Amino acid sequence: MRLSEVESFGIGKVLIGVIIVLVVAITALGFHDLSVSGERNVLEQTVKTEKAETARQKDRVAFYKAWMERDRLDAKEKDEEFDRKMAEKPKYITSIKYVPTGEKCTDLSAIAEEARKNAEGGKL
Repeated sequence: MRLSEVESFGIGKVLIGVIIVLVVAITALGFHDLSVSGERNVLEQTVKTEKAETARQKDRVAFYKAWMERDRLDAKEKDEEFDRKMAEKPKYITSIKYVPTGEKCTDLSAIAEEARKNAEGGKL
């Protein structure tokens, strides 16, 4: 082998080594950049997600408040309607007239029966 061949061989091996080192360095830097930008994207996405969740939660609270207000107004309307209908209904005033027959058991059961019928008539 000549000296020029040895020099070429050595320079070739050194250049191959430098190329391999540069390729490994560029690949490592690329992966590092991807991981850093990915972390940034994840962080930005997390912030966006949190803001969206907060906005949705505020919308839900507003919806539930409006729903509760509507229910309260409906209940108030129903109560007013009930009071109005009850005011329109006729009032029954009953009186029990006792006519004694002389038999204590018969008199008491008749009074109780008349009271029961009057109470049922007041419910209708």
